[in-house]
Amino acid sequence: MKITLVITNPGGKNLVFLTDSLKTLSLEEAIDKAKTNSLDNLFVIKGKYGEYLRGVPNKSENDNLNTLSVTASDIMSFVNHTRHFKSTDAISLHTAQHISSIIESGKPFLETTEGDKAFVSVVRDVIKLHSAIIIQTAKEFDIDPYLLGAIIIDETVRMSQFEEIQDKYLLKLLGRNVSVGVTQVKLETANGLIKNELYNPNPDDTELPFSGNLRKADREHLYEYVIQPKHNICFAAARIRGLIKEWSKYIDTSNMPEILGTLYHRSYVAPYAHPGPNDRGTQIADEFYLLANKWLY
Repeated sequence: MKITLVITNPGGKNLVFLTDSLKTLSLEEAIDKAKTNSLDNLFVIKGKYGEYLRGVPNKSENDNLNTLSVTASDIMSFVNHTRHFKSTDAISLHTAQHISSIIESGKPFLETTEGDKAFVSVVRDVIKLHSAIIIQTAKEFDIDPYLLGAIIIDETVRMSQFEEIQDKYLLKLLGRNVSVGVTQVKLETANGLIKNELYNPNPDDTELPFSGNLRKADREHLYEYVIQPKHNICFAAARIRGLIKEWSKYIDTSNMPEILGTLYHRSYVAPYAHPGPNDRGTQIADEFYLLANKWLY
């Protein structure tokens, strides 16, 4: 078994290891496997602060852990196809292996306009699991439940290959622009929604909202709210409600899922009278909206 991708925390420590067999290992699990020679070209070093892994000297550059390492923020930028992000060879290789495994399985899958893939059964299960929260939250925020579901479908497909990292290790990897939960809410976005009084997960928590740039302790504190499905979905609904309100000076977007699906994922754009959808927003409004309609009830 060979390590193909390594995820570091903001301090640069290697914490999560992905393999060519699409397994996700914690540092402790990877160390145990390296000790039994189950990982190619890696050996264990005993340092001042504990054990860590290092690539075997004199091997090819592709076996060097530094060339395989990315941050959680890099992963999020890659998943969302951020404009200025350039994929590393390690991320590209892991993605290619993930996509090949899905295609070769012969099972039905969903695909985003950028080529991300996930099994239909996996995405459907996510919607079914959270359907009651989605429906109730949409009522509370007076938004379209199918749009909210469609956005979750879009996010689930994009994060499919890194799902286990999200579920098990994200707290250890928190940094700037890291997204959390089924709706992939950034902690900075969540804090802004609290500031703007669009949603507050705990009005009795005097630490919320945080002022200035989020510190490590702030992120960890906010994470404990945002990771909870109820709050996570409420933050997404609050963002949609905020967009509708902000753009209402020029246009009523409440029944325009293609526009809201576009704006939800974009960096801030000042409102204007005739916004148009991008490919992502169009797919959310067409394909994923219909699936949400089918799976929510």
